[in-house]
Amino acid sequence: MKKLFQSDPLIELINCRQLRLIGTYKFLEASEKHCAFLYENFSILIKAEKVHIDVLKEEEFIIHVEDLQSLEMKRQVTDYEKIR
Repeated sequence: MKKLFQSDPLIELINCRQLRLIGTYKFLEASEKHCAFLYENFSILIKAEKVHIDVLKEEEFIIHVEDLQSLEMKRQVTDYEKIR
C-alpha cells in the first residue's frame, strides 16, 4: 500500500529560496533577517536579506528567503554520545 502522507523526517531546499521541513522541530527565534530552530537532532540557523515563515504547523513548516546568506546545521550531541 502506498503512503499518502510523508512520515519520515524531510528537509527540502528549493532554489535556495524555500526551505520545507517535515518532522519534529522546536522553533527558537526569528527576525526579519534570521531564523533559528532545532530539527530532529540538529540546530539550524538561517540568515538572509529577508526571511518569511509561510507555514508553521505541528510537524511541518515552510520558510521563504530572499538572498540567502548562510544556512548552518549543527548536530546536537547528547551526553550519552559524548566521548570521554
